[in-house]
Amino acid sequence: MVSDRRISRPIFLGYLNKLAQGQPVPEQRLRQAAHQFGLAIDALLDGTERQHVKRDLVTYTGINLAVIAEWRASVDVEHASSRIDQAALGSSHNARVSGVMRTVRSRRQPHPQVVLIDARVSIDAGTAAPPAERAVIVENLENFLNLTGTLALFPECGLSPEWQDADILYGNGNSVTNHLLTPVLQQYQEIGCLFGPDPGGVRMCDTLYQRGNLPPLRFLAPADLPDRLEASLRTIAKGQREQLAIHIRRSPPCVHVGGLIFKTGSHLEQETYLIPSPSTAESPNESGL
Repeated sequence: MVSDRRISRPIFLGYLNKLAQGQPVPEQRLRQAAHQFGLAIDALLDGTERQHVKRDLVTYTGINLAVIAEWRASVDVEHASSRIDQAALGSSHNARVSGVMRTVRSRRQPHPQVVLIDARVSIDAGTAAPPAERAVIVENLENFLNLTGTLALFPECGLSPEWQDADILYGNGNSVTNHLLTPVLQQYQEIGCLFGPDPGGVRMCDTLYQRGNLPPLRFLAPADLPDRLEASLRTIAKGQREQLAIHIRRSPPCVHVGGLIFKTGSHLEQETYLIPSPSTAESPNESGL
């Protein structure tokens, strides 16, 4: 059975070198590599004689060296990203992109700016202003777009007035936990995590905390979060409770929000922070409140 593990370019080139020298190669891995790089194995092995050596190792005699040269030229192209190679094979998600980007805005610079970080961890801030002392990572796009509403949440989350000048970073889903973002986050003195009060938000905060080389983290939540969770119609599964317990045990920033989710058995979408609290709502709505 052929392994699903991707074969790197240097390893495949090594197989080709061994074939040219008449040395044994792992047969199934050779075939997998040819398929992975979009090459027809029959074109290489046509007219050759196969001899089994041991286990999966075989030798081929009569290899067409011209085909070997063509394959080397095809495989040895050094692209900026391995994702380019995989895209040519119709499976780009099997490789990482060559960098990441983070969108940032603030009260002092409300127009969103993009910061680029490449695989060498070089930061290109372009026209973005110098980083503020503090940053708040906003998980959901609606909260990022509603700058006024998001800034209004900060006092409810127990943040001092200085946080009104914080950089608001948009980090959808797990992308904000990409290790390439580490130097960007290290520019700040403190980081607030305005994540959804749900298992996914707790997991993201835990992932960042476990990195161990970031500024102090706060998992932000309004003071009335217990009431909001009690009124929520969205519940967590048993397996999620077990994961919450792990995150809470090893990551102090997750204790408060994670503990409330664990206690109530409920969770919320982050966008619900932009609607009235349960005490002023007349009845539950589609958001779960």
